[in-house]
Amino acid sequence: MPTSENNPVRLVTELLQKQVESRNTPGLYYAFFDGDKILFESSCGKADLKAGIPVKPSSTFYGFSVTKTFTAIAVMQLAEQGKLRLDDPVINYWPEFPYGGNITIRHLLSHSGGLINPLPISWIHRAGDDAAFDEHSFFNRVFHKNPKTRSRPNEKFAYSNLDHVALGWVIEQVSGQTYRRYIERQILEPLGVRKNLGFVIQDDWNVATGYHKAFSFGNLLLGFFLDKKRFIGEKTDGWRSFLPFYVNGSAYGGLIGQPAAFIAFVQDLLAANSRLLSVESRREMFRENHLNDGRASGMSLSWFTGTLNGHAYNSHAGGGGGYYCELRIYPGSGRGSVLFMNRSGFSDERFLDKTDRFFLT
Repeated sequence: MPTSENNPVRLVTELLQKQVESRNTPGLYYAFFDGDKILFESSCGKADLKAGIPVKPSSTFYGFSVTKTFTAIAVMQLAEQGKLRLDDPVINYWPEFPYGGNITIRHLLSHSGGLINPLPISWIHRAGDDAAFDEHSFFNRVFHKNPKTRSRPNEKFAYSNLDHVALGWVIEQVSGQTYRRYIERQILEPLGVRKNLGFVIQDDWNVATGYHKAFSFGNLLLGFFLDKKRFIGEKTDGWRSFLPFYVNGSAYGGLIGQPAAFIAFVQDLLAANSRLLSVESRREMFRENHLNDGRASGMSLSWFTGTLNGHAYNSHAGGGGGYYCELRIYPGSGRGSVLFMNRSGFSDERFLDKTDRFFLT
């Protein structure tokens, strides 16, 4: 029996509360779970500082790059159906792919195709402009401005949001549906989470306000990338709020939803009989990619790899203006975890290492 000094629930609760008390974030949600149930969850701090609304399990957060794992599922589904092959050139399915015929679907999934990664902070548009926004026109211009790769295929790991923009367009070409429509029909609907996870904010969602520290070097930098009058709201208690917006590229960062929906996604991937992918496809997706010289890349197919307390995991972080999150699965241990914060995050912080270690013994 754990003592009061090493009780994991108490230790994790204190760790999470400290994040709010030390002003690392206005609010957060964390959960650790197995394939059937939530083993521990905690909500701390405020979803809206001005209104004093607390973060709840029903609070809605931006998923940003966690969306890439959903894109990977879509590609693997199409591979299972024989509609594409992972080691085929991208141009077989999207003839206008601007980087030649040596880059494959697998290279894009494992971020080893060498595509450049322009800073995406400004790749957002106001929520009210979403219906008229033309993603293809926007990214055709981005591809045109960045015509060269930075390395040969599978020479090195090189993270790029453009990898998943291209994969989203491959999904559209192969499936005959828009990317958003495919994800809704083939992933969200089978999981039963379409009411609380999607690409467009619904009126009944309790969206946590996204924040950025007002007195920070990062806030100064935002002024160089964003029109603050269009995207940044008022200041409350030392935090600047973000006005509702959407990411320009749905396939690399467009999902928004409640933590429970993301948990259901991971739990399905832990199930013996997944509604999304076969055991073989999941094994292939979670297998770490090795580069041409044999080095492990630290990335499987759209999931980062790692080990915590002897437990191998696959994970992905999602971050941008106003929000940060992490999604993790321990395939061999049958566990998973999620973290959502309503403050800006622009790197993979591996915060779940700090929390999950108490539950993985």
